[in-house]
Amino acid sequence: MVSRRKILTAAGAAAVTTPFAGALLASRAGAAAPATCELALENKSLPGSVNAYVTGHEEGTGRWILLRSDGRKFYLPQSGELQEIEDCSIPLKPAGSGPTVVTLPQMYGARVYFVRDDKITFYVNSTGQLVEPSFVADADVNYTKVWSFCEFTFNTVELYANLSYVDLVTALPIGFTLTGNATKTVAPLELNAAERIAEALRAQTGKDGSPWDQLVISDGGRVLRAISPQKLPPARGSFDRYWDSYSNAVWDKYASTDLRVDAGGFGVFTGRAHNGALTFPGLEKSFAKPTSADIFSCDSGPFTNAGSQPFLAVMARLAAAFNRSTLLTHTDQPNSTSPEDYYRDATTNHWSRIVHANSPQGYGFPYDDVSPAGQHPVDGSANDSNPTRWHVRVG
Repeated sequence: MVSRRKILTAAGAAAVTTPFAGALLASRAGAAAPATCELALENKSLPGSVNAYVTGHEEGTGRWILLRSDGRKFYLPQSGELQEIEDCSIPLKPAGSGPTVVTLPQMYGARVYFVRDDKITFYVNSTGQLVEPSFVADADVNYTKVWSFCEFTFNTVELYANLSYVDLVTALPIGFTLTGNATKTVAPLELNAAERIAEALRAQTGKDGSPWDQLVISDGGRVLRAISPQKLPPARGSFDRYWDSYSNAVWDKYASTDLRVDAGGFGVFTGRAHNGALTFPGLEKSFAKPTSADIFSCDSGPFTNAGSQPFLAVMARLAAAFNRSTLLTHTDQPNSTSPEDYYRDATTNHWSRIVHANSPQGYGFPYDDVSPAGQHPVDGSANDSNPTRWHVRVG
């Protein structure tokens, strides 16, 4: 399983969004990935202007870089006061005029941004870190701009790219095709998906009273974006107790029933809940009962990304089962489940459910790449160890 949380950072490096701690995938047999790859950036259908930006850490040095429009690297200053950096926008051709092509170097924890009819303002802070646009802080100069991004890591092993809706969905659909040893296409959001997602989130609040409607951010009636539950500012509401009754029911069930988790190549682990912890013999530590923040973020409490590879494999499958609310209905995870079983409980990750209902592919939560054996994964990712062209389209 190629994990978004594993591949987006190099070992020990800081991630773009969340401090993922996993190491890179083991190197495949054969030649290393090429040093560069063609990056084709295209406005497929949007009227007006579109600018792109490529940000990330340079492979080898770890320094923050942005690509200029001619493909050269812009290195962030290493220290100083908070300051706006120079314009590194890559203007795209008008819709239907074909892609703008630059040379992509190896870089990790990286993003390709697009913004419509505007430019994104980036800053560097006093420690030399890139300050990227905020989708929740209305004081940010980029707050009311229409922008979005896809994520990637390009290292000596492969180019891995994904469409992530872990943080937000915007009214700017992105899709891509990665060509190398094979060709894989990841489709964008459907037409008017942001508006439909916003409407569905508001409707869900009408059903259960939870602040799903507060995930919608609008400007003068126009939907700018919808943000995921773990990004909800406290002033807009709280999901703190949302998963409590479900977690309690899971612990009650598995106090007297075996929970079997197929950890892929590491084997099947059988666990029981006892003394407040879910314990699997053969793993170095147990799982405490997760809070709502733990479940939505997949990055705290029992789901903190630290431990042996077998432990991390079981952890990912448990986190996915919680978000998809399949633990009360399926005692074998994940292989007894299918996408038709996901999100059936009234308590579930309705954000991910609604996103998937309006998008052909894409991560709704960090471990959305967990899939039952033999079934097509629902995440929107592609990877290739010999990439020659990555064609990213907006519109």
